[in-house]
Order: sequence, then structure tokens, then C-alpha cells
Amino acid sequence: MRRLLIAMCIALPSLAAAQSIYKVQTPDGSILFTDSPPAGSKILEERSTKSSPRPAGSSATTPARPDTSPPPRPASSPAGSQSGALDAAMQEVAAAETAVQVAKRRLELGREPLPGERRGLAGGGSRLTEEYEARLAGLEREVADAEARLKRANESRNAAR
Repeated sequence: MRRLLIAMCIALPSLAAAQSIYKVQTPDGSILFTDSPPAGSKILEERSTKSSPRPAGSSATTPARPDTSPPPRPASSPAGSQSGALDAAMQEVAAAETAVQVAKRRLELGREPLPGERRGLAGGGSRLTEEYEARLAGLEREVADAEARLKRANESRNAAR
């Protein structure tokens, strides 16, 4: 009886650690499974799981693993504020990585000309319009901006270490 009680006490915390997994559609139309939906995405489905939470700063698209990180330090200590800054920097890196992926996916999908962005030529061929070129340049700027954001986030994370 005592062993059963001890086993139940050990198993109880793992049962209480429920977590949600979201199936989301990003602004570019791709589907993503994550534990925290990115801003601007549409939640298509939500499922609860029974597993331990992942460490802060882990990538949103990697499979869940048991939390083996040390317990967080209290925020009142100087080391706790450094840890909080590092956690924030890690979250910014993850958000920036997601932004780069979304921007690259939008560029990939945007390479196909939209209706009205191709003009016929007298000789029977066709050419792309200035609107197509401008739209593609805008998508390439979005990728460059997202990559610059990721670079700044990595620099901030490295400085916080």
C-alpha cells in the first residue's frame, strides 16, 4: 500500500503538466505545428498533451522533450535579472527565426506571377510587368529585413550570455 502511494505521488506532477499544441496557418498560407502560435497566424486546431513543458527559448517547431534545464532563479537576485534578459533574448531569436521562415516562404510563393502581371508581346512571347518586379522586390526586402532582425536578435542573445 505504501509503495502504491509513493508511486502515485511521483506520477502526479507529470500528469498535471498539460500543454497545448496548436496547428496554425501562417500569413503565407503554410501550416505550422507549435506550442505557441506566432503573431498574425490563424489557429486551426488546438490539442492538449500531457508532457513536461519545454525550456524557454527552444525552437517552436522542434518536438517536445522533457525539461532538463535547471530551475529558474528568483527575479530578485542579480543573476535572475540576467537570466530574464537571456530568456527574452532567446524568445526574440525564436520569433525572428519564424519571421525569416515566413518571409522566405512568401517570397517562394510570390515568384509565380499573378493574373495581370504578364503581358503578351507582338511576336507571341510574353514579359513580366513592372508591378510584378515591384511586388517581388518588396518580398525580397521583407526577407532582408527579417534576416537583419535575426542577426540583431542573435547579437542581443550573445551579449546577454
